[in-house]
Amino acid sequence: MPLTVRTTLCNIRDDLHAPRRTVAARGHIETIQAIDALIGVAEMEAVRAIRRLDQGL
Repeated sequence: MPLTVRTTLCNIRDDLHAPRRTVAARGHIETIQAIDALIGVAEMEAVRAIRRLDQGL
């Protein structure tokens, strides 16, 4: 798989963690849980995309 695609997916995942840290510092538990859910979905989709690219689909 092209390194740029993998790097882009990893950067997007990492970017999702930034607002989580900001919200966590303020103690907004419900918002943290919502962000965690979004991160989980994004990571799952990134893994699927990487697998498809690796398989050449």
